[in-house]
Amino acid sequence: MQVTDSIDMTQLSSRESKLTPEQMLEVDILLDVLYRRSGYDFSQYARSTLIRRLQNCMLMDDVAHFSHLIPKVLYEKGYMHKLLQELSVSVTEFFRDPAFFKSLEQHVFPILKTFPYYKIWHAGCATGEEVYSLAMLLKAHGLYDRAKIYATDFNDRILDKAKTGIFTEETIRQGEKNYNQLAISSTTPFHEHFSTQYHSSKIRMELARNIVFANHNLVCDGVFGEMQLILCRNVMIYFDNSLKQRVINLFDQSLHHSGFLGLGRLENLDSLDSNGRWLLLDNAATLYRKIPRV
Repeated sequence: MQVTDSIDMTQLSSRESKLTPEQMLEVDILLDVLYRRSGYDFSQYARSTLIRRLQNCMLMDDVAHFSHLIPKVLYEKGYMHKLLQELSVSVTEFFRDPAFFKSLEQHVFPILKTFPYYKIWHAGCATGEEVYSLAMLLKAHGLYDRAKIYATDFNDRILDKAKTGIFTEETIRQGEKNYNQLAISSTTPFHEHFSTQYHSSKIRMELARNIVFANHNLVCDGVFGEMQLILCRNVMIYFDNSLKQRVINLFDQSLHHSGFLGLGRLENLDSLDSNGRWLLLDNAATLYRKIPRV
């Protein structure tokens, strides 16, 4: 469940404010139906984002009211799954925000080198570009062989795409641009991490072998092992404050006592760290370290 597509938050808020009380009730009922039928709870997602995505679904399906989606969810085969996929966000790229990966090199990798074996959780991995980016970076530093990376998302369709590790020429071009900007201390050019055929590129198996892709929903699923590093970048901007707090508590419980947490550049823990559990290491990269309990 990764982001970010370019969002005009003012425009989204304006859309939400134009809804009538009746339309808002329709949205609430639709979300309740989705929860009862699928187990996925979107009630704590940012309402403006949900409305925008539901309106896109209404446009594609040529329906006039939110409530018209309810019988489609209940009775139209495959529609509920389709709607769930539309409500998840899957925009990403290789080495997105290169400065973030540079910050990992500086602050996190020296600590990972002290572990004979370590675990990383990438929550909201989308189609896998950033997971494979991390694998490349770890390999460049001689750290990949001792890593186990758990890449999770609640969207099975994009998880399947991530598992295949096949990417378009355009995706590879943008990834190479970011890779070169990062100036990784490696003699391996970006394109050599792939085998290319028929205008697409597949990630080489040596970079995929330590990655486990799995379905996990941050809204309702539980702790995901004891990790040395958790990445959840540009996901929580779609959550309301109560859900953000739940997710941060989940990460707290899932991290090693002095583990690291990487968020997106539009996210922070300013209002979510009342107990002083997190040390900000890099403001620009939004990289934190968990403070051990005394």
